[in-house]
Amino acid sequence: MSLEAQSLAPLLQSISGCRLMLVGDFMLDRTIYGEANRISPESPTPVISARQTRQSLGGAGNVVRNVASLGAEICCAAIVGDDEIGALLEQELRAVRSCQKLRVIREQGRKTTLKTRVVAVHPGQPEGRYQFSGQQQVLRVDEETCHPITSESAAQILEFAAGVMGHVQGTVISDYAKGALPPAFLQKLIEMARSAGKPVFVDPKGKDWSRYRGASVLTPNALEAEAAMGISFSRFESTTEARRDELVQRQVKDLCLDALLVTRGAEGVSLVDCHGFQHFPTSAREVFDVTGAGDTLLAAFSLAACSGANYALAAQFGNLAAGVAVGKAGAAAVHPFEVERELGLRHFSADAKVRTLEELTLITESLRQEQKKVVFTNGCFDLLHVGHMHLLREAKKLGDVLIVAINSDASVKQLKGEGRPIVPAEDRAYAIATLGCVDYVVIFEESDPMNLLHGIRPEVLVKGDQYLESQVVGAEFVKSYGGIIGRVPIRHGISTSALVEKIRTARA
Repeated sequence: MSLEAQSLAPLLQSISGCRLMLVGDFMLDRTIYGEANRISPESPTPVISARQTRQSLGGAGNVVRNVASLGAEICCAAIVGDDEIGALLEQELRAVRSCQKLRVIREQGRKTTLKTRVVAVHPGQPEGRYQFSGQQQVLRVDEETCHPITSESAAQILEFAAGVMGHVQGTVISDYAKGALPPAFLQKLIEMARSAGKPVFVDPKGKDWSRYRGASVLTPNALEAEAAMGISFSRFESTTEARRDELVQRQVKDLCLDALLVTRGAEGVSLVDCHGFQHFPTSAREVFDVTGAGDTLLAAFSLAACSGANYALAAQFGNLAAGVAVGKAGAAAVHPFEVERELGLRHFSADAKVRTLEELTLITESLRQEQKKVVFTNGCFDLLHVGHMHLLREAKKLGDVLIVAINSDASVKQLKGEGRPIVPAEDRAYAIATLGCVDYVVIFEESDPMNLLHGIRPEVLVKGDQYLESQVVGAEFVKSYGGIIGRVPIRHGISTSALVEKIRTARA
């Protein structure tokens, strides 16, 4: 069974009512963005002029972010050090609105895991957009304590788990081998969850998977699976298909698992259960950053499985979400509309780009949380021509996401007169949506786009330079909250009206 567009909407709706419990290795990700203008005279290394520092939840915390961004709720317990980074991590967790119950345990003498990445960007990039283009990670520094948590901390987590187990649909374990999940503690937690009839999903680490015995599904990458099972998941030539299936299924059975979901990078994911192997390829796309893609898959797969999807459909949903994540910079959260669009892209459909104002309001709120710059332009776009394409390509360069608003047939007639539009609104929207530079399209009925601007609140409002800024509808409103007006040089002598007149003259 394959995940289709018509089955995705009800799945997302079910996920929005789901609640998970999460334990694991929590960490803080810090990224320093700066320009690399020269090489150090002391050693052959780039000198980074720091311009901006950002921080976000990492490790198990990134699973929290993705569960929240996909619309579900989560309860989690975290072990941190009694230090400044631990306080910052707790602050980040408490800022996640979907985190319904939270227990943060501070251990004396423990160092909270902090991963600091230094990212070089091309000189001259606008501040605030460093993570989106022209970047190269040049260094990562890890500060951490990896010894096992104390028995007192483990007991507090188990107490927390017992208190929330009746209010969640499943348990998620994110193991980064930082000491938060000792084997004996893991077995007690898994036994508690399974006894309560709740599935357990684990992103494992290390070669010894006996610590995860009794879990529902493990979600390792191919290298982790090969190291733990002694079977190649990247090259199957070394053994026959039947022999490979037998070996993997035997180990899955020995570990008392329901299934194994192996992520295989650009090749997609493979699901192994009592029925054998099922492989789900990924779509061909530019991989921007693989950081955190495993966290996204774990969150998405667990939510889908706990919302009623079978493991095959849940695997495809997780694969879609991970495909979105690798197209972003850093450990990124993935939103439902992005998964919908990813499925649309895989089916080569522009329909996924055409949205209502209500949908775009939610979408742009999520985009702003990721500090993406939204660009907005509007017009009739009747008889799409090179002038339109030039405007849209230049508009996209001014930000990260381009939204194009198209006048409805009635409003075009009001603006242009009888005989217009020549092309119906739905066809015009589809034609615009097929352009790679366009991210979303919306059709509006009013004579001007003010209602859209109030809902979307773009950072950049774009029109052709034939208009003075004072003539651009909505300019004052956009500037009132700090937005800017972009005026793109037009291609003179090219317009829909001129094309229509030329056609009419030729026919006459």
